[in-house]
Amino acid sequence: MRSHRLLEILLKLQASRKLSARTLARDLEVSERTIYRDVEALCAAGVPLYAERGASGGIVLAEGYRKALTQFDDAELRALFISAEQTLADLGLGDARRSAFTKLSGALSAADRGAVDRARNRVHLDQRRWHQEPAAPVHLLALRHAVWEDRRILLRYRDRARSESERTVDPLALVSKAGVWYLVARAGDEFRTFRVERVSAVELRERFERPADFDLERYWRESLARWADAAPGCWATLRVSAHDLDAIGAYWSLEIAERNESAGTVVVRVGFPSLDAAAFQVIAWGNNAEILDPAELRATVVARARDALVRYQR
Repeated sequence: MRSHRLLEILLKLQASRKLSARTLARDLEVSERTIYRDVEALCAAGVPLYAERGASGGIVLAEGYRKALTQFDDAELRALFISAEQTLADLGLGDARRSAFTKLSGALSAADRGAVDRARNRVHLDQRRWHQEPAAPVHLLALRHAVWEDRRILLRYRDRARSESERTVDPLALVSKAGVWYLVARAGDEFRTFRVERVSAVELRERFERPADFDLERYWRESLARWADAAPGCWATLRVSAHDLDAIGAYWSLEIAERNESAGTVVVRVGFPSLDAAAFQVIAWGNNAEILDPAELRATVVARARDALVRYQR
């Protein structure tokens, strides 16, 4: 595409300041005549290019314009080059990210490239949780296409109880939180959030008109606030080892009620969205957590343990 070639010419001239038409034509695999037409188009768009004649001449990008595009301070370079690589890879943009960074690095001075290397070797963002599968959810790329192209979709979705339903929605955005992808969509007159890994099928439909007043950052901020304000459906009082406190508090809100330094244990209150979620999590913690209250939670865990014994002793 011509627009891509024009950008390539500009980036190459940023990196080298002066290049011959023959060199540009060879690198971009076009004729010199095409390069001259592209240079004329860039000049018409306001890019200050000029030709230097002679044996050492070539096409030159004015120095002031070059500096204006590539003069970053250390903080700006860190912000540009420190990114969550896996998140972009999930969206199928990992190669594009690396290519973009290579192009941008080529336009920087040697000193700035050194600053970039220092930043990338000092901070790495990995949004995935421990033991989380490295592969992206199966239907994430299809959802990305629907979001990007404003295509209505027929969505087949499993809720927490694994009950499956179909619904037609307008996909507006994708959000990655702690390595988990969510789809923000308009369903009728409501905005809804769907967990992408629970999507079992996606079928593209006609285009839709995106709401002009939709603001993704505001929507997500307000959604998080509503979630934080919602009272847990089940508070469990647990006795846990002091060594396991960080792991137990990693994903659940907790309050420390009592410490027993000599025994090395802590009594905590943990908020869960439901009794079912509390039982599932406490069973997963095994011997690391002892239920003190409520009695209903203890009974639920005991009943599930008995069911498991019956099933596996057959």
